[in-house]
Amino acid sequence: MKLFRIARFAPIGVVLCAAAATWFAPLATADVVDVTVVPGLGGGPTTPYGAGCTYLVVARTVSPVEAGVSIVDLNRASTLFPQELIWDIADPYYVTPVVLGHAFTLWTPTAPGEHSLMAYQTSAGGPVNSVTVNPGTQIGPGCVVEP
Repeated sequence: MKLFRIARFAPIGVVLCAAAATWFAPLATADVVDVTVVPGLGGGPTTPYGAGCTYLVVARTVSPVEAGVSIVDLNRASTLFPQELIWDIADPYYVTPVVLGHAFTLWTPTAPGEHSLMAYQTSAGGPVNSVTVNPGTQIGPGCVVEP
C-alpha cells in the first residue's frame, strides 16, 4: 500500500524536476530579428535623419530574455551612447542589455550620407538598417533637416 502511494506522486516529481531544469538551464543565444531607427521629432523634406541630431535605435530579439546585443554604425561616422562611453572608460566588451526582447541605444550621426546600422549577438552579424542622413540642426528635442 505504501509503494502505491509513492508511485502515485512520482510523475509529479518528474514534472517538477523537468520544469526546474528547463527554468534554470542557460539561455541559448538567438538572433536579433530587426533593427529600427526611430525618426523622432522634426525632419526634412527628403529624410527625417539629420547629422548632429540624436535618434533612438531599437534592436528586437526573438526571446524576451537574451544575452546582450551590440549595435554599430558600419560607416563609423556617428556616436552611439552609452556603448562608446562605456567602451572607452570601463569595459571594451560591453553589450547593450536586452529588456523584454529589445535593446536600445542613442545614435547621433556626425556626417551626412548613407549610414548602415547593424545589431548582432554573434560574429555572424545581424540585420542591417540603412538610412540617408542630411545636414541637420538640433533644436531642443527636435531636428531640422536640410533637403
